[in-house]
Amino acid sequence: MSKNPFGKKGDFITSPNISIFFSEMIAVWIISFWKNLKEPKKLNIIELGAGNGEMINVISKTFEKFPSFNNACKIHILEKSPYLQKIQKEKLKNKNIFWINNLNKIKNGPNIFLANEFFDALSIKQFLKKNEFWLERKVKFGGVNYANFFDVKVEIKKIEKIIGYKISKNQDFLEISEDVMKYFKIISNKINKFGGGLLIIDYGYIEEKMKNTLRGIQNHKIV
Repeated sequence: MSKNPFGKKGDFITSPNISIFFSEMIAVWIISFWKNLKEPKKLNIIELGAGNGEMINVISKTFEKFPSFNNACKIHILEKSPYLQKIQKEKLKNKNIFWINNLNKIKNGPNIFLANEFFDALSIKQFLKKNEFWLERKVKFGGVNYANFFDVKVEIKKIEKIIGYKISKNQDFLEISEDVMKYFKIISNKINKFGGGLLIIDYGYIEEKMKNTLRGIQNHKIV
């Protein structure tokens, strides 16, 4: 990553960059969750992929209005992009925030995980059924502006091994993210061990049959 993809000058705008009310509501939800946990004296807040840092910036400012909660919480950002880390650290330089590149760095709890448009940005695998055969969709890049999609035959048992369950005969298209499954496993283990919760804000659909959600966005347009 060599440029900031967020905002009017970037490729897309997310909710925290439209209104501070979005982030303030999340902050209030976190405090309410903490109260339901019987106000533990220590609490970890972990944002997964903080973008340009705007959401956690507003959230931390809101926390300052609630001293007892603010003294209890410790904010972490999981960010693997050095470029975005640099942007975040500049915006949040006066905040007591810690950066991590692995959720296994979290050794205690309870923990509240925040994922705003995080999971939809992770890599996926696509599988489609044609003439009763399953195919895996792949992509070949040839330069900056060229991408060629092609399909290769794959055994259904390989797909079922990845997802851990049998595929319904009604399905003819699948999207699988091993990264998403990995994160959910770690997060669920942390919550089961130390207590806490997970707030996900993301895109989706309600139909039972899966469909293609792969999108590329550049300069606020789908490419």
